[in-house]
Amino acid sequence: MHTALPGPNSQALFERHDRNATGSNADHEVYPLVQTSRRGHLIVDADGNTFADHLSAWGASPFGPTPAPVKAAMDEAWARHGMQISGWMPNTAAYALVDRLAHIAPGRLSRVEYSVSGTLAVEGAVKFMREARGRPLIITFGGQYHGESTYMSAGASSDLSNVSSGRTQYVAGLVMVPYPNRFRSPFRKGPGPFDDTEVLDYLDYLLVQQIHPGQVAGVLIEPVLGEGGIHAPSQAFWDRLGQMCRRWGWLLCLDEVQTCMGRTGEMFAMQRWQGIDPDLLLLGKAFAAGGQPIAAILGTDDVMKDSELHLGSTYGFAPAACAGALAGIDLIANGGVLENARLLEAVFLEEMRPLIGRFEQVGDVRAAGAMAAIEFVRSRHSHEPAPAFQFAVHQAALRQGVLCISQRGKWHLRLQPALTMPEAVFRDSCRRLQAAIAGVADSPPVEAESVQLAAAQASR
Repeated sequence: MHTALPGPNSQALFERHDRNATGSNADHEVYPLVQTSRRGHLIVDADGNTFADHLSAWGASPFGPTPAPVKAAMDEAWARHGMQISGWMPNTAAYALVDRLAHIAPGRLSRVEYSVSGTLAVEGAVKFMREARGRPLIITFGGQYHGESTYMSAGASSDLSNVSSGRTQYVAGLVMVPYPNRFRSPFRKGPGPFDDTEVLDYLDYLLVQQIHPGQVAGVLIEPVLGEGGIHAPSQAFWDRLGQMCRRWGWLLCLDEVQTCMGRTGEMFAMQRWQGIDPDLLLLGKAFAAGGQPIAAILGTDDVMKDSELHLGSTYGFAPAACAGALAGIDLIANGGVLENARLLEAVFLEEMRPLIGRFEQVGDVRAAGAMAAIEFVRSRHSHEPAPAFQFAVHQAALRQGVLCISQRGKWHLRLQPALTMPEAVFRDSCRRLQAAIAGVADSPPVEAESVQLAAAQASR
């Protein structure tokens, strides 16, 4: 670090460009820096400060800066095909990716629908489920994030209430229950471990008093909760949810936009458990391999074979994006990537779990492959969330040269390194993060009167 944050050059760029930016894009409190380049696993700002990159473009850059094989594949596809709307003009670049996805897809998944973003993939999946079952309702889980479209952000993206503020009440057809959480129960006070199948007890209750099960088309769930704090359900949860789907004829849709392509140490996060049998699986972010935007919906014959839906978009499965995605799959298949993601999980737990006993404010430490979180509490005794502490740790970590995923109003800090980040770089980041936590713990910030107030103030 060469300057305070923001440094003078970053501040000058803010002042120059904020006059043309929307309010949210002119808010620089969370990330008070302007990137000028990326070097390996580091981000360099306009003042020459360097930060270990634990955003990975929110997972869309899974190998650090775009790898040479991905860039070369995209360049070749551009030279051969140029831009093309693959949903209308069949082309060999799109077909090659479809063939590969059909080969690696788990379970009964054999069909591929083209898309360009995770948000559109989720919207498309909802349409597929309703068409296939002829039923109106979709069950979702609180804390999941499904994008910024009006429909999904209003009805199913609730990692913080400001995401859906002013819109939720106008959306019908989505039924939300709490996401399974073994550390923090919505039904009981105190720290866990809890039986995370209790959320399905709650769903059973809703099926008696509010929802007719025959009106539910399907269940939309993230295999690992991303924006909500890296929660991975138990095997017992998946077993019981699968039984419910089979009993009532519900389709199971796994939103793997954040967790696909090696992020959790498996090609697909669902492979961390046994017996999960999805009808739909959504790809995005890392699917692009750091190249051009691309997403996909994988589905079964039952759901997609006779569908009359047309969900294609102008840029869905553009030839160069397909070539880049295919090259990314090759990088994983060649070995070493999944193994490194599992190593990063082990390193994080080794380095950070001892903090639970060391600091009152460290409530829990969780990881699933190369996605990890620290959950902060006011004290072990109170177990109340500590969003101000989280945000102070994030700011302190920036001054230590570690760039994590943070939002005001949340009480967990996330790390999402490249799947290929070297162990030494990641371990160094963990130790710098430890120093940041220790510094904030010496003089903890004052928390808002309630976590609800903190969330309400988060959009300022």
